[in-house]
This record gives sequence, C-alpha cells and structure tokens, in this order.
Amino acid sequence: MADPFADEKTGDKTSKMEADASSIRVLSLNCWGLRYLSQHRAARMAFIGDVIAKSDWEIVGLQECWSHGDYQVIREKTKHLLPYGKFYFGGSIGAGLVIMSKWPIEQSSMFRYPLNGRPTAFFRGDFYVGKGVASAMIRHESGRHIEVFCTHLHAPYEAEPNDSYLCHRTAQAWEISKLLRGSVQKGHITLALGDFNMIPDSFAHKLLRSYGHMADAWLSVFPDTPAISPPTSTPEHNIQVMGLTCDSMLNTWRQTYTPPPDNLDPWAKRLDYIFHSPLTTSATSAKVCFMEKLPDIGCSPSDHFGIDVTIKLTPPEKISFPTVPKEFYDDIMALVDVYEKREEKQRFWRMAHFFIMIAVSIGIIVGSWWMPRPAALALWVADWLWAIGSTLDGVMGFCFFNTEIRALKEFREEIRMQKATIEREEAAGEGQLADLGN
Repeated sequence: MADPFADEKTGDKTSKMEADASSIRVLSLNCWGLRYLSQHRAARMAFIGDVIAKSDWEIVGLQECWSHGDYQVIREKTKHLLPYGKFYFGGSIGAGLVIMSKWPIEQSSMFRYPLNGRPTAFFRGDFYVGKGVASAMIRHESGRHIEVFCTHLHAPYEAEPNDSYLCHRTAQAWEISKLLRGSVQKGHITLALGDFNMIPDSFAHKLLRSYGHMADAWLSVFPDTPAISPPTSTPEHNIQVMGLTCDSMLNTWRQTYTPPPDNLDPWAKRLDYIFHSPLTTSATSAKVCFMEKLPDIGCSPSDHFGIDVTIKLTPPEKISFPTVPKEFYDDIMALVDVYEKREEKQRFWRMAHFFIMIAVSIGIIVGSWWMPRPAALALWVADWLWAIGSTLDGVMGFCFFNTEIRALKEFREEIRMQKATIEREEAAGEGQLADLGN
C-alpha cells in the first residue's frame, strides 16, 4: 500500500500546490467549558462549532474544552473543514486542550507542567486540571511539517507583581519555551496557541520571544502596539488596536463591574496569543474574533474572545528576535528565591503540625485511662478529627511541598545555566541570537 505521506508530487502540480498553500489561517479560543459551572455550556459549544464550520480556519487550538462530549459536538460540526483533531487527556478532570487541523496529524503528545498551582487551592482548580502543553505534528499539503503547541498557563488571581502564582506561570513559560526552541532548531514550522494568562512584556512573554525564538503574531502585524496594562481606552479601541481578549466590557460574561462614566475599559487584558517562528513564517494579518453573541440567548460564546491570525509560510525579509540582558534571568531567580522560601515555611509548619499531633495524640490516649468515660470518648473524637487534618498536612509536606521545592530548584538551575551561557557568549564576543536577516 502506498504511503499517503510520501513526497511524490512533481512538476506543475508541485508548483500549484505550493502556491495555493503559501499561507494558513489559525484560530485560538478559550471556550470556557467547565462542566456544571460554565453557564449555557452546551449551547455555547454548539455555537462555537457552527462558527468554525462556516469559516476557513485551517488550524484551530481550543482551551478549556474539558468535556469530551463538547469536543465531539464541535468535531461533528467541523469535520468537513477540519477532518483531523485531537482531544488531549490530562489531570483529574482533563487538560481542556484541543487541536484540530485541515491536514493529517502524524504525531501528538501531552507534556504536563512540573509546577502548576497548589492542591490546597481546590476552589481554583488549576492543579487538578493538569495543565500542560499539547502538541501535534501536522503534515502540510506541501510536504512540510507544522508543529503546533497549544497551552493554557496558570491563571493570575492578583495583579502582577503581587500574583502568588507568578513563579509557577513563569516556570510554565520556560517549559514551553524549551519545547518551542527545540522545534525551531529542527527547522519545523512552529506555532504556539493558547490562553497564556500573561500580559505583554511580562516574564513569560519575554521568555517565549527570546529563549523560545518565537514572534508574537499580533506584534508582527502591529509592531507599534503599546504594552499598556491597565488600558486607558474604549473597549472598541482595546480590541481593534490593542488586541485585548479578556475582561472586555463588550463581553457579556465580564460585565460584573460598573462601567466607568467615560466609556473606558480599564479591566481588559491581552491574555490570548498566537506565536509563530519567524525563521520559517511571517504573520500577515491578526484580529480579535468570536465577538458575536448567541442569537437566542444573547450572550458571548465564551468569557474570552478569540485570536484569528493568517500565517505566511515564508520568513520575512528581515528576521530578528528580541534579546534580554542577563539581568533578566537574575530577576527570575530572585522571584524563585522568594517563592521557594515561602514554600519552605509552609512545608515546615505543615510537618510540625503533623508531628505535634502525633505527640499530643499519644498523650491523650495515655491520659484518657484516668478520665471519665464520656469525657475520654469526646476527647478521642476531637483527637481523630484533628488527626485527619494534621495527616493531610503531613502528606502535603512530605509529597507536594517536597516535589514543588525540587521543581523550583530545577527551574532555578536551568535559568542559572542560561545566564551562564549568555555570559560566555558575551565574553567570546558572540552575543545573543538577534538580527539574522540581510
């Protein structure tokens, strides 16, 4: 049987296919599809599928599509346009990541982030969804490989730099940057899509662009876009000029704030991105999409708007990467140091709670022999309830905090090695990878 992926195209047929396949259209959308909690989920997922089915997107990355049933609904509606798709499994309730393609997916993998929140923050759920990087190796009709990475980084619950999860999100950005860098070095057409939960010029954004060798597609198309947070413009300006996708006053799920009297949109953020490898591609257009409302319900399809980018499969005339000074890595290591000390204190007190409980419980058991029966029984019940909580603290100290602290140490060592590499290059007069064009 003939290999369907064999490169047998020749002559005029090859030239025509290369001309027709000179660019691809890509979508990234956070669907807000948490089962039982996301309102109007079924109707919104069906609507998302209908919109995609009527479009000409050729690669689609979805986040927060946690239900396999929702994925099947979208797949059924879009399979004529995107016949290849992958739902990625991970964590206790799923990774929520989906990649769909017009062209065959030859390989796929799911990489879970070593640092991804804390199990005690069960009401936030980041730890339990098993966030990571979904990747798909797609064989383009031209015969070239497109490696697509789709991710959803840890959510911020406070504004930077006071966000207690900033260290975890920065570590996640480092992990996906390593994957992207490896793909770019292999010469693949590399794309990264997702809800990165970061703002421009943050640690994570700089890591993806510098170490990951990637370009922010919005900035490729609109290089003069200012990195302003919070924004000081109208909702329309924030979307059309700034590319802001989350917490917009135009989104029905984010109208929990009182609109300012001057029609500004100070809570909007740019959290959703499409990155491309400028060594092999260039972005020719970018816009915010999925701003329409469901006709019957009148709500937005998701609490995020989507990003729609057209990628040309040829590099720009001048290729450049942003460089960061070595002090940038010092700032990251300082961030890790502060967070690690906090977690070491947490581990100490949780372990202390566990061992104190053991000592006190022994004393209660011994002393209860000389106490009246009802009083001893009540004391035993209280001791057992306390033992349950302190045992959980002991398990957290032994298992989670030890694992987290070791992952933090590994992250710091990798950052330190990168800084040392930059210092060696500076000493040798080589400098970082910057301008590669003519």
